[in-house]
Amino acid sequence: MFSKFLDQQNGISQTGLLASINWLATLFQTMFTRRTAVFQAALKKIVVYSISIMGVLLSTGNLASQADPLQSNNLLNNPNFPQESVASSDDITGLYFNPAGLGYHPLQVGYYLGRNPEDKLTDHTVFLNLLGFAFSSQFRLTDGDDYANRYTIGTSFLNSRWFSAGVTYSWLNSSDAQLNAYNQWDLGFMMRPFRWLSLGAVARGINLPTYQGKKLENRWDLGFSLRPLPWAPESLTFSVDTRWDPNQPVDRWIPRYMVEAVPLAGTTLFGGWDNYTNIFFGLKQSLEITQVSMQMTSPQSGSSFFAGGFLFGRERFSRGYTPLRQYLEISLDIPFDEQKKNGFLFTSDNFTFLELLQTIDTARKDQKIIGIILTGREFKGGWGQAEELRKALANFAAKKPVYAWLENAANKEYYIASIAESIEMPPGATLELNGLKAESIFIKDLFQKIGIQADFVAIGDYKSAPDMFLRDSPSEFDQRQIKAILASISNHMKSTIIKDRNLAESEIETLLNHGLYTANSAKEKKLIDRVSYYSDFKEALISDQVLPAIWNTDVISYSSSNFYDDTWSDKPVVAVVVLDGEIVSGTSSNGGIFTSTKIGSDTIVPVLQSLRSNASVKSVVIRINSPGGSSLASDLIWREIRNLQEEKKNVIVSIGDVAASGGYYLAVGSDQIIANETSVTGSIGIFTGKFSLKGLYEWLGVNKYVYKTNDKSAIFSETDVFSNEERTLLREQLGEFYELFLERVGRSRKIGREAIIQEAGGKVYTGKYAESKGMVDKNGGLALAIELAMAKAEISEDYAQILVYPEGETSLLGLGDTDRLMLPALVKTAIRLVARSEQIRDDKVLMLMPYELDIR
Repeated sequence: MFSKFLDQQNGISQTGLLASINWLATLFQTMFTRRTAVFQAALKKIVVYSISIMGVLLSTGNLASQADPLQSNNLLNNPNFPQESVASSDDITGLYFNPAGLGYHPLQVGYYLGRNPEDKLTDHTVFLNLLGFAFSSQFRLTDGDDYANRYTIGTSFLNSRWFSAGVTYSWLNSSDAQLNAYNQWDLGFMMRPFRWLSLGAVARGINLPTYQGKKLENRWDLGFSLRPLPWAPESLTFSVDTRWDPNQPVDRWIPRYMVEAVPLAGTTLFGGWDNYTNIFFGLKQSLEITQVSMQMTSPQSGSSFFAGGFLFGRERFSRGYTPLRQYLEISLDIPFDEQKKNGFLFTSDNFTFLELLQTIDTARKDQKIIGIILTGREFKGGWGQAEELRKALANFAAKKPVYAWLENAANKEYYIASIAESIEMPPGATLELNGLKAESIFIKDLFQKIGIQADFVAIGDYKSAPDMFLRDSPSEFDQRQIKAILASISNHMKSTIIKDRNLAESEIETLLNHGLYTANSAKEKKLIDRVSYYSDFKEALISDQVLPAIWNTDVISYSSSNFYDDTWSDKPVVAVVVLDGEIVSGTSSNGGIFTSTKIGSDTIVPVLQSLRSNASVKSVVIRINSPGGSSLASDLIWREIRNLQEEKKNVIVSIGDVAASGGYYLAVGSDQIIANETSVTGSIGIFTGKFSLKGLYEWLGVNKYVYKTNDKSAIFSETDVFSNEERTLLREQLGEFYELFLERVGRSRKIGREAIIQEAGGKVYTGKYAESKGMVDKNGGLALAIELAMAKAEISEDYAQILVYPEGETSLLGLGDTDRLMLPALVKTAIRLVARSEQIRDDKVLMLMPYELDIR
């Protein structure tokens, strides 16, 4: 029936079109495996219908063979590969259509085969785009001895998402002497002011090339592209191009209309026309990092041809079909730092916690990833991070399975893994599910032995930060709040495990009291599902959908995947400002062997000021993971957070493991505070003090004389403790700062003074408790904060750019903090205490939580 249809078409060679069908069928037959029969059948139908439609369209055109066997005019102006508008061409073919588009996808290779059955012409075109510098070679052959090779080089510049420019140079090598001497310079521009609009312009032959003894005038290809569907802009593109020739009147300008539609993810149908004899229609199919395309057309001044080929690059077509299936492996042993740190020399950048959350969300939407595997021994983050990670995994598990294979595990690791469909451990593994503990150290007696006397003034019964220096045991208030925090986190952990592992409430306390389990005993108690080695675990997961050689990919490698982005214009920005560490006056620091990370006001204040003046930044998420620090630095940073609101920026705070004292002071500068149930926050209080080394000097035989001009000149000298008068003065000063703290909290939280005082006085509590008292707005993590920031700014999730500040610094040592060193706990504590004493000396007045809680 189809052959009869072909016989009826005027001037169309049945042999040529049947050859086209066979060629296309062979091309697509090799693309897909036996497991894609349904997709393959649908694709073949599209191909057959496309060619049928083209048969009707082509029958109306002038398809007579040309006297010019090489069709030289088409070689120069209408290349035999899928057509694009000068406003929409932003892949490798931009080298021909508009070189301004070369910068959008700057690493691609392509090959296209064009065939003209009537005139017996064949085009082979090879492209290479290396970081915006592109080259192509087009070989045109006839069945005789005629040939023409067109070479083009080009590049783009002034590249941005809303504007770019580009230039190309072409020359030819041909059996036609006229073509042999031809060369041409083109200059292109592309502007994309909105997501739905793109404008393009290309000046052709700006060098006024000579052809057949005549100097050609330069001409302009002009075009615009619209994406008219607001709910799915990238699914439909309508373009109009025209060629402006100065020697032709306006009424001779012939518009070219083009339409591109995406009916299925990864499948693009396109077509266009500029008069009744120049019509084209085609299909593009995305496959991993490859896009295969086919097209049939009837050029205005020649016979019909068909074209097909492929391009591939470093960017994955995430919405395209993929025959590959992999598991994403996440090792809990990776330190997921909050702050970005750049690598140095042979060391790589660190992998941040935000990158982890983004990678899990990307994998959830990626059909290539069929599940997640959790591995490892020890999770380095705190309970806030653990809760956020588990929520991200739960969101993933709602769509795809999560499996866990743990070499060893304690409370935190098991809590995270409880979301998994199954948990497995090797025979020699140990599970420590024994409840939570927290430790605090007191060194008053040590100081007394070496002649050091701590002297501090604090506001609030719970403000026990100096207690480690002043006492030999915790105060009643201190014990009360530590026990409350432990109970809150423990209850959260237990309720989660009970739900996910289908345990009875009566069982959990018995299990926790027993505490230690071998892999076999853990299986007997239904705490894990199977005892296996990793090879057995892997074998059980591999199915006929997964290639054994590439059955999994680690989270860091997968996170570096580049996905093809076909959106236009600058995306609205959600800025994530990471504040990780103690707050200090001066510059921020990533920490090193003997120091922890620091939040420096001199670093953060300019960052916030730049965001305030950046019109593309619509919302700011402040990620706080800080026990507090300098009251002065805290106030300076708080002021800039408030200024963001005055500039109509939406400001959301996300509390990580901790945002206490000065950390909470920063948080109340925002519109909204989000905290995990297990986050530690509060500690509304303030203190100051010093260390008197008088006894140490006497013991060492050191005599130090202090000269002063006024009574209080040596108030912070280490040669003696505070006098009663000095202590009274300091308490008055601290009282003023404390009142300021209360006032800032009350204004932000819209809570009365009496209600605030009940939760102040240095008291520390979990995010769950804080939410119940109105001290935070919602329980949730960084992902929720970003989601709310987008919603407030009316930003679509699929059209937003998340930028992280401050930019990562390079660490020359690359050794991280003391937690990653094989040192005894007491030595690590001593190192931190030295750093703490330096901060007390430098900043004087501190908003710092009472202790460093390490809850395990």
